[in-house]
This record gives sequence, structure tokens and C-alpha cells, in this order.
Amino acid sequence: MTKRRIYRFDLTVGLLAGFLTLWCLLAPVAVESEEDVKKLNPYTGNEQAIQEGRKLFVTYGCSGCHGLGGGGGMGHPLTDDIWKHGSDDATLMSLIKGDLTGSTMPKFGQTLNEDQIWKLIAYVRSLYQGDPALIKW
Repeated sequence: MTKRRIYRFDLTVGLLAGFLTLWCLLAPVAVESEEDVKKLNPYTGNEQAIQEGRKLFVTYGCSGCHGLGGGGGMGHPLTDDIWKHGSDDATLMSLIKGDLTGSTMPKFGQTLNEDQIWKLIAYVRSLYQGDPALIKW
């Protein structure tokens, strides 16, 4: 074999080994984090909590921007698959509390406690009309 062929072979094998190693390191993390995301909100699917979340949604003016049914208006719709900051529960908790930089949404972290915010998120989740395969909660 010539030096050029040996170099190409070594380079190809080295790149493949590097990609395989990187994939093996990152793939388990992605699977774990998706499972963790699904279990954050203790009120997901709890009808009583969803109704309490709806009351909070109306009382604190969320409907003024997002619409009573979550269809949007001045604020983004809550019923679809398009989420500016992300759709996982941890991101929504941070967004509602006011911990996300660059958000124009009012900060409710000093007005609502975490329990109330989880109920509010449960209500928002009940409005979802997008693809069920994209659900990450």
C-alpha cells in the first residue's frame, strides 16, 4: 500500500471511531433527559389541578395575551408545537417564574408559588392540540 492510501485509511478509521465514541457518550444522556422531563409536573393529567390552573390562568391575566383557550393574540399560542424557549416543563417553570433571559412575559415567580405554577402548566398542557408524538411532558 502507498503512504497516501494508508493515511486515508487511518484518517477514515480515526474519524469513524471518534464519531462512534461521541455518539456512545451523548446518546444515553438524551434518553435520560427526555424521561426526566416527562416526570417533572406532579399535576399532569390531574383534572382538579387543571381546573385550578385554569382559574390562575384567568385570574393572573394570562388569557389577556394568550387567549382564553390558549389560541394566542398578543402572546404566542399555547395550543401548537411552536415554543420560542422550549416546551419542556422545566423551561416553562423558569419562563413563568421569570428566570429566562430575553422573555417578554411577566414574571410571576414572586406572585405564584411553585405548586400554583405546576397547576398552571398542567392547564396549559390540557390546551395542547398538536402532534401527540411531540409531547415531552
